[in-house]
Amino acid sequence: MSGTNHINGAVNNKIEAELLPDNTLDVQNIVEKLRNRWYWFVICLLLTGTLAWVYLRYSTARYNINAKILVKDDKKGGDIQGQEILDQLGVFNTKSNVDNEVEILKSRSIIEKVVRDLKLNVTYVVEGHLKKAEVLDVPFTASWLYLKDTLKNVQYVLKPLDETKFRFNTSHREKTLNWGDTIQLEEGVLRVTRNKQVELVGEEYLINVTSFDNAVAAYQQKINVEIPNKQVSVINLSIESTIPRKGEIILNKLIEKYLQASVEDKNRIVDSTIAFVDNRLMLVSSELSGVEKQIQQFKQENDLADLEEQSKVLVSGTEDLNKQLTEQEVRLSIVESIEQYIKDQNNSKRIVPSSLVVQDPTFLAIVEKYNAMQLDRQRSLMTTTETNPFIKNIDEQLASLRADLSANIASLKSGIVIAINQLKTRMGGISSQIKQVPGKERVFLDFSRQQAVKQELYLFLLKKREESAISKSSNLAIARIIDPAKSDSAPFAPKRTMIYLFALVAGLAIPAVALYLKDLFNRRIGSREDIVHNTTVPILAEVGHSDHKELVVVRKGSVAPVVEQFRAIRTNLQFILGDKGQVILLTSSMSGEGKSFVATNIASVLALSGKSVVLMEMDLRKPKISEQLGLVNQYGFSTYVIGKSTVDELIKPSGFHENCYIVSSGPIPPNPAELLLLPATEKLFRELRQRFDYVIVDTAPVGLVTDAQLLGRFADATLYLVRQGYTFKQQLLLSRDLHVNGKLPKMNIIVNDVKIGSGYGYGYGYGYGYGYGYGYSDTVRPTNGLISKVKRSLAKK
Repeated sequence: MSGTNHINGAVNNKIEAELLPDNTLDVQNIVEKLRNRWYWFVICLLLTGTLAWVYLRYSTARYNINAKILVKDDKKGGDIQGQEILDQLGVFNTKSNVDNEVEILKSRSIIEKVVRDLKLNVTYVVEGHLKKAEVLDVPFTASWLYLKDTLKNVQYVLKPLDETKFRFNTSHREKTLNWGDTIQLEEGVLRVTRNKQVELVGEEYLINVTSFDNAVAAYQQKINVEIPNKQVSVINLSIESTIPRKGEIILNKLIEKYLQASVEDKNRIVDSTIAFVDNRLMLVSSELSGVEKQIQQFKQENDLADLEEQSKVLVSGTEDLNKQLTEQEVRLSIVESIEQYIKDQNNSKRIVPSSLVVQDPTFLAIVEKYNAMQLDRQRSLMTTTETNPFIKNIDEQLASLRADLSANIASLKSGIVIAINQLKTRMGGISSQIKQVPGKERVFLDFSRQQAVKQELYLFLLKKREESAISKSSNLAIARIIDPAKSDSAPFAPKRTMIYLFALVAGLAIPAVALYLKDLFNRRIGSREDIVHNTTVPILAEVGHSDHKELVVVRKGSVAPVVEQFRAIRTNLQFILGDKGQVILLTSSMSGEGKSFVATNIASVLALSGKSVVLMEMDLRKPKISEQLGLVNQYGFSTYVIGKSTVDELIKPSGFHENCYIVSSGPIPPNPAELLLLPATEKLFRELRQRFDYVIVDTAPVGLVTDAQLLGRFADATLYLVRQGYTFKQQLLLSRDLHVNGKLPKMNIIVNDVKIGSGYGYGYGYGYGYGYGYGYSDTVRPTNGLISKVKRSLAKK
């Protein structure tokens, strides 16, 4: 027993291994399925290609606009030529940082200036037949004299009529106005003027207006500012736009406002410095003027021009006066000596000495005359005596001259005394002034010191103001433009190549995925692999789809492809039946799979080979063969087994071949299964084996009733019918169970209603596309409409 169990276990393991699905990817089968459905790919490619063309034709092209600037960053070496000259002035020593400049470029204040300058809150749209397109150049200019900040998005329609008028539509009203008119709107005051630089056309223009806040927020999202890497001080700016020139204008304006703001920041510092210096200059100038006025008043009050020089003059004047006083005193002394000399009577006969000190001409003339007469007297006395009248006369003259000399000397003395007194007086005044010089000098030095300090401060401020003015005129922006804004030559979206490539991929992928999903979720048999993966029963043959309505298609002289398929079945039956096999049982999982059609034509093809064949209509619940062949079904198997008919009455000519006979089912019994268990059934099969070469048994579906299993004990081989697109995959598990457990003898599968292009794949080289299609089933199968017609027309060709 253990040996037997071991053998049974090995057999079961082998069977389970055979039942395991093969997970290897059958590329050839997949390609074959796709090739058989090529029309799906053609239709999808045409559809996706058309959609791609339409999309490209009516989509709005979008362009990338790029610009590049270099920022001065001391940490990254982005110095600007000429900046070192400004740094030497020492006025600006601020450092910049590229990351900070990126944030400034993205700041709301800078972008708001751009939006307001370019009026980006207003856009103009021309409505075409299938799409709307924004335009930049319009034949008019819409200027808002006043616009609410809380404005919501609004839209107006403007249509130029001629060179003088236009029509203006709002959501509430329509007006015809003249160019240049002012329009009072809820949102503000609008003026529309004619732009004669743009040609006037009769198109309608949509004027979309939004608030500045919304426009600024939108452009903050659109404008991209980034640093390529952390090793450089270059900033890349980019924006996407449907109008390349508009994008270039926006980026260039952004750079302009950024550079202008950079210079304004520096100028603001300079202006602040200049304003401070100017205020200080006014104050210092006022203080300096006050000090200078005090010096002027001091000099005026003290009769000073130059204190130092005047001090020197005073000292020098004192010395001069002392000298003059000495000279006068010497003269006075000489005059007094001469006066005493003249008064002395002892000297009356002597010559009066002349003096260089006394330079009075009168005195000198008298002295000269007196001395001359004295000399004449002395010469005369050498010859005469003193009593001589001549001498007497000379003496009288000398006495008169002496009196004159005394009077002259007295006058001269008086003049010298007066001069001496005056000199002494002057010397006293000068001495008094010299005593006052130190005090005045101290006060004057204090004033001079204040004047020097104020003047130095004044000159310093003047110098700094001039330096600031020079630096302001030489101020450079913190960055310079490397590449101004420039649009790409081709739009980045939509990409024609990518769109068409996507259309190609989609045109191939959509039907492929659809077919895959269809196969994946399809519960019915669609391919040979579906059969192989769900049952171990071998496939004997396939019968193609046919549009013929007759039950019997295999007739003498027929060369139709479906006839060749039945001939192939006849040949294959020889291998499974052997020499002794006669009884062939046909069953299926459910009704409608074509058992009667296949059984009838197998009987016919065997009869064509010269064999005697009997076809038993053993589907006692739902017989169809007799009805379709036009035979009377009053007597049959059901009447035979209950003894109401004989074998000879039971066997009837088929009507389509002389070697083929029919055993009809007879009236439908209430207990078919019980009738099959009667001994008469076994007796009938023994009788038929003796009379005919082949017995073809068309029985009821084994998946619904047990009739086939009851008749299986009389059969030599079993043909299990599977219909493509009709039999459920799960139903094949029944055939596997029947085969594994040996419930039916020599089971083989015949695949019925195989259609061309279905991806089934013929195993025997038949690709004609014909087969069973007369509509055995009571249910109506759905058709594929247009696709079915295309397939049939292609098959006929």
